[in-house]
This record gives sequence, structure tokens and C-alpha cells, in this order.
Amino acid sequence: MQIPIFPLSLVVYPNSQYPLHIFEERYKKMISKCTSENSGFGIVSKIKDEISEVGVYVEITNVSKTYGSGELDIVIKGKWRFTRLDLEVHPDGYFISEIKKYNDQRPEVDPDLFIELKSKVKDILKQVNYNLNPNFWENLEKSSFKSFKIAEKSGLTLIQQQELLTIKEENKRLHYLIDHFDKLTEKLEKNMTVRKIILGNGYIN
Repeated sequence: MQIPIFPLSLVVYPNSQYPLHIFEERYKKMISKCTSENSGFGIVSKIKDEISEVGVYVEITNVSKTYGSGELDIVIKGKWRFTRLDLEVHPDGYFISEIKKYNDQRPEVDPDLFIELKSKVKDILKQVNYNLNPNFWENLEKSSFKSFKIAEKSGLTLIQQQELLTIKEENKRLHYLIDHFDKLTEKLEKNMTVRKIILGNGYIN
């Protein structure tokens, strides 16, 4: 399967939604092609000058605004992970790649890990006196991948987000986030601005 590839300083998770402003000519052409064909594209994180191999296939759920210049505001939703097998340039200037799906190896989930992680998230939000939109908690309960939903509001660095995306077991991802929130709690005790760390993201609840 060959898809368009959009490298960004961003990690999109399966089922997460994110707003994008499309302004480069090559990506305006890419989005136009996707909307006309009712198809999606792949978002892979660009860390420094490196384009990651594991990304997420996304679909456009809404074109919220079009500009006279041809620029677009869109909302995309992550569907599933993939590994890119190569990287070529399409005649219109954007990247394309052959991909294969990147699935979890062990689907079993320990519910106690999720309960522990959710408790840590709530504790730290209480300490910084912040309430997340109720939609977030509703979507979390419905989500097939609890780890990815919590990661949206976890304050992970781009490198950490990519590391989490590549882990192939939900239990291991939950453990990863538990360790992360333990470290955030330590930072909070040292009076660091954890509120800004947690909220520094653009995901849609």
C-alpha cells in the first residue's frame, strides 16, 4: 500500500484528533487529492532532521476553513499505525511511501494498570487545579487504546511521544506513562510548572 506522507514535528495517535493549517503548495495539492479520492495520508514525526519510520494513517474529518490563498484549516483523526518502507517524492512535491501496518503483539490489557495510571493523572491535575473537559474522560473510557488517549494530555516530549507510539504492547505503554507521571509528580514537588507541561498540546478532546 502506498500513501502520501506528511512529516511534522508532531505525533498523532490512533483515534486522536488534531487541527492542522495547510499552507505549503505541495501539501495543499496532497490534501486536495485526498479529499477528492476520499482517502487519507500518513503523519510521521520529524525529529531534528530525521523522519521517523513509524507513523499513523489519518483521515480528514473536517475542512473547517478555506482561504483565498488556497490555504486550509483541517481536522484529522488518527486511524492506525504503520511502518514506512521507503520515502519517495511525488511529482507534486510531497512524500509518498510504501507502508505496512504496525500492530500490537500482545492485545491483553491489565485493567489495574489503567486504574493506577488514571488515578495518577487525576491526582496531578488536582494538584495543579485544572479540570479537563468531560469529553476527554468520556472518550478515554470508550477508547481501545487508553495509553494513547492519556498520552495526549501527558506532557511527553516529541521524542517520548514517538517512543510511546512504537511500543507494541498496551501494558508496556501504560507502564511507560505511569513512570512518566511519577517523574511529573517529583517535578511538581520541586515547584516546577507542571500545568504548562501537561497542557502544552493541541489535541482535540
